[in-house]
Amino acid sequence: MEKDVERERSAAAVPNAYERVLAEDRRVIREALRSSRGGAHFGLVVTALALGAVGYLEGPKWPLIIGGVFAVWFALALVVVRRRGGRSWKVIERAYIATFGWAQWL
Repeated sequence: MEKDVERERSAAAVPNAYERVLAEDRRVIREALRSSRGGAHFGLVVTALALGAVGYLEGPKWPLIIGGVFAVWFALALVVVRRRGGRSWKVIERAYIATFGWAQWL
């Protein structure tokens, strides 16, 4: 029985069927939720158009509030990515995707 436990814990052990299914499910979910720079560009355009339309119909108050929320979210994403060890333009790119990448799912 001790050898079985050692085999299960070793890095060279082949995953059982349950672990293989879980790994495949995680891979599929990661692919489905992945965002790209193209999706972020689309999100920025949709956001700008929506803020312009709201500004045209309601005045400048709500677009400024909503734009401020996006700016705070972008700044927060910059801080988080930087603290996790991001460097250079990758920090800005990852924060940009975190802020506007939602449009990929539209």
